[in-house]
Amino acid sequence: MFQRRRLQTIGVLAVVIAVSSMLSVHSARSAPARESAVATSPGKNGLIAFTGYLDSDRKTGAIITIGVNGKGRRQITKPDPGVEDSDPDWSRDGSLVVFERTGSPHAIYTVRRDGSGLMRLSPECTYSGPDLETHCEDGAGGSFLPDGSGVVYTRATGNVREFPNGEGWIEHSDIVVRDLSGGNPRVLLRSPPYGGDYRSPQISPDGKRFAYVRANSPLVNPAGGYALFVARADGSEQRRITPWSLVAGFDPDWSPDGKLIVFQSYTTGVGKQSQSYVIRPDGTGLRRLTHFKPGTAVLSASFSPDGKWITFGKSGVGGQADVFVIRVNGKDVRPVTRTARWDSGPDWGPGSS
Repeated sequence: MFQRRRLQTIGVLAVVIAVSSMLSVHSARSAPARESAVATSPGKNGLIAFTGYLDSDRKTGAIITIGVNGKGRRQITKPDPGVEDSDPDWSRDGSLVVFERTGSPHAIYTVRRDGSGLMRLSPECTYSGPDLETHCEDGAGGSFLPDGSGVVYTRATGNVREFPNGEGWIEHSDIVVRDLSGGNPRVLLRSPPYGGDYRSPQISPDGKRFAYVRANSPLVNPAGGYALFVARADGSEQRRITPWSLVAGFDPDWSPDGKLIVFQSYTTGVGKQSQSYVIRPDGTGLRRLTHFKPGTAVLSASFSPDGKWITFGKSGVGGQADVFVIRVNGKDVRPVTRTARWDSGPDWGPGSS
């Protein structure tokens, strides 16, 4: 498998056994239950799209849609065995879903809400020799631009540098925009060489800024740090908005009015119990939403289009993740799915007007 970066685990050490298969070198996306940015457009609440694993080993995952009442579950992608479709994000009009598909390399795709019209946006890789990462682009974590004209995602390219601690870091981690034909790539932001990963990009509802997670390599201070950043839409004026001590990650999502960003804390699987938080895009107003007990897996979240709810993944039936919803005030947690297999990475789409 096309591996580049060490993936972050979820929750705390008490859930490491449950998610032990999620660890690898630093790769664009190479293990189950990874999460990515999921944009929410203002409007009426519609279906929730998420990754549903089709096997107990979490090796094959498809994009599923479901109503908030838990009814109408429908599989809209058909991955081959051993392939994961993950990190769905709805277009503003609800006609398309963008997602990531594992492979050599990983790639960004779109599909219509009825499962038709599958289309690859990131470039095909025809190279089959050694050192694949130096010849082909690895794409991860796609989300739509507010006007629906394209997608933004993380592109990993270049050589891999191994460090004494056993980690391998990719040379270039870029935040890139492409149009819906897969053409006209434009780099918004590029990491320093071997400096870390720029993950989970998402443009604000007004199109003026984007949020992303920065994961530092051993070359960048603080080494191994995770934090949430906001930059202008052209990549300038990057600003960290969460403290390094909070180990913020797992894919920020803007509220439909652009006034809040939801994210998860302590996402490396080491230290304190992961929780869900919201913060203003200027770094003020940090507020904790959840108070889950130690050992709870807490995964990425998305605002509802009406801005009143948040959907997220957390430990559910049999210790496997399920999709839940919670009010923006942190009250009234409700399950959406209750399955014996892993459901996570939800994005709440728009309803019909």
